Amino acid sequence: MAHDPHPSRDDMASPVDLPGEDEEGGALGWASGVIAIATAFLFLFNANALHGWAAEFPPNALNARIVTAAAEWEALTDRIGLGAPRAWLHARWKAAEEARFGGAG
Repeated sequence: MAHDPHPSRDDMASPVDLPGEDEEGGALGWASGVIAIATAFLFLFNANALHGWAAEFPPNALNARIVTAAAEWEALTDRIGLGAPRAWLHARWKAAEEARFGGAG
């Protein structure tokens, strides 16, 4: 019997039960879920970055509304404390930067 250089999925043994290709969700569903969770996490805890990103848009009426909404979202998350971890880490980073490089100017 000749050796098949390209074995099928059924021919390969695995110590882990792998889901079939016809199962609902699969890898695409898992990846989409991870991306959605990461997006929600960043939306809640890193509104500063969202505001900074929006502020780089070219100026026009629509982008001005987007920047205003992002600034309001950042202010809200800061008021309720969601921005505190980022602010704490940023302060530590700036202190380390100051210690390493000294004052500029």
